[in-house]
Amino acid sequence: MKQRTIPNEILIPEIAKLIKEGRNVTFLVKGYSMRPFLENARDKVILSPLNCAVKSGDVVLAEVGKQVYVLHRVISCSEEKITLLGDGNVFGTETCRPSDVIGIATGFYRKNRQKADMVSGKKWKIYSFLWMNTRFMRRYVLAIHRRLIKIKKTTI
Repeated sequence: MKQRTIPNEILIPEIAKLIKEGRNVTFLVKGYSMRPFLENARDKVILSPLNCAVKSGDVVLAEVGKQVYVLHRVISCSEEKITLLGDGNVFGTETCRPSDVIGIATGFYRKNRQKADMVSGKKWKIYSFLWMNTRFMRRYVLAIHRRLIKIKKTTI
């Protein structure tokens, strides 16, 4: 079956509508900003309605500008502002208001395997803590990851 790509400015408002109705939504990740954890056009995210305030370490879908959406990790939050950073980003944070958060990631499909319990699991919490607190090492880890992907593609 051929997959169709729907532009974010059409897809995300529909996702937001479903989440406001209290539904969970699963969609394919587009982009590289959550590498090495989530891969473009391979992995899926399960988004759910917010049942409490977001906290540092959560992965959320948010509107950071007019029809500009990101699926990124919360690195800090207050009542007025949430600061986000993609796992694949070394620098360059985005900010939004708490009301701009569309949904929170409650699970993932990585390499076609469901990891739905992942965000509440011990492994996820350790990964989140380490990744958020070793930002100075990200550049090196991401460079190695990119080289490994390039090598893998040339050997296939």
